[in-house]
Parts: sequence; C-alpha cells; structure tokens
Amino acid sequence: MNSFRLIFRSKIFWAIILLLFFYIVFLFSDKYVKVLQLKEDIQRLEAEIEILEERNKALSTEIELLKSDSYIEKKAREELDLVKPGEIMLKSTDK
Repeated sequence: MNSFRLIFRSKIFWAIILLLFFYIVFLFSDKYVKVLQLKEDIQRLEAEIEILEERNKALSTEIELLKSDSYIEKKAREELDLVKPGEIMLKSTDK
C-alpha cells in the first residue's frame, strides 16, 4: 500500500500520465479534424449532386421536347423555311 502512494506522489508518474493524455488528445483531435473535413466534402458533393440532378431533369425534358413532332415542325418552318405540301409560304421583305 505504501508503494502505491509513492507511485502516485512521483513526478515521473504524473509526467507520464500527462504525456499519455496529450498524446491521446492529439490523436483524437487529428481524427476529429479529418471527420469535419469529410463532412464538408459530403455536403459539397450532395449539393453538387442536387444541381446535376436538376440539370439532368431539364435536359431530359428538353430531349422529350426535341423528339416531339410539333417542335420539329415548328423548327423546320422557322429556321429552314419548309412548308407542308399544298401550302404556300409568304415572306415579308420588311426588316
């Protein structure tokens, strides 16, 4: 029992305990910083995924529009000046 008291009163014992404590704190703080960085990366990537999903939906909608006959006909009439058989195209010379 007396040797136990001597160990707890020893400055070397407390120095070793203190060093172990700081070593453990250092290890956990390093891991904690890495966890925080990973959480930030996850949030950034989730936001990027959301933006890309919205863009994907918009592009899918545009693809469906481009596949529709009415859109193709509209573009053919406006940009290529095409007409259906039996129709007559009237163009204005004022611009």
